[in-house]
Amino acid sequence: MNDFWYDISQLWVGTFFYGIYLMLFCICIYILLNRPRNLGNTILLVTAIALFTLATVQAIINLVLGAADIDNIDVPYDQLVVGTDVVYALNNFIADGLVIYRCYVVWNNNVWVTILPIMLLITTTVYGVIVSFSFTLPFDPFYALSLATNVLVTVLTVGRIWWISRYSRAYLKTAEQRRYASVIAILVESGALYSATVLASMIILSTPSVTIVFEPIYQMQIQIMGIAPTLIIVRSGLAVKGEELKNVDGSMASRERPILGVRVGQSDIPAIPADVEKGPLGYDTWNN
Repeated sequence: MNDFWYDISQLWVGTFFYGIYLMLFCICIYILLNRPRNLGNTILLVTAIALFTLATVQAIINLVLGAADIDNIDVPYDQLVVGTDVVYALNNFIADGLVIYRCYVVWNNNVWVTILPIMLLITTTVYGVIVSFSFTLPFDPFYALSLATNVLVTVLTVGRIWWISRYSRAYLKTAEQRRYASVIAILVESGALYSATVLASMIILSTPSVTIVFEPIYQMQIQIMGIAPTLIIVRSGLAVKGEELKNVDGSMASRERPILGVRVGQSDIPAIPADVEKGPLGYDTWNN
């Protein structure tokens, strides 16, 4: 493959996944704007807009860099490369911060659970900014820290939901148990999406014979960083619409019992899939 087609492949991959992200972002904004106004939805809305804005800036910079590679356009190339790496580090900070916030809410606003993930996030961001201005430091530690953060937070979040579902199983109907399973599946699949691309980048960087495919993977990874959290909101929002169309009766026995600090009853459990991005039982429920 000559340089021309290699540069074209990078631009094609980046714009293709940006198009997917654009579609998901529009659906995400529609879902969030049609939800009740509260702190949880406000945080999600601001975060979704910030992620998409940074992804758009990065896509534009990469288009300029690609055009410069193809047509030898006179642009401040090195400064743009530094800029796109800094934007990537900031985007990673916001995306991982959202995942940590979700874990914090799911754990009933227990800050102690998120101390280690927050420390990993700060370390990852600081190193990411430093390595952006250095052409000698390796990028592998940044990927390793980001991967560790995502895996740790996903395990903590999914583990908490599984623990609650296990101890509330006696009070749940079959359909409601499936909702717990659906929540876990959404979180695991979306978390694995970004983690898989990070892991692929680490493997490629450590294998000199295949480093040629790193740039296309990197272009895909830039967009998947925002696609993964946005996809959770979209999937949960579509699940809500599906439940409304089916007119599912999720009522339970009128008697409520506290389980692991959660009030399991008619108004709590049916809301699990509807508010997965704010916590398995919804933001307001966790604060009761």
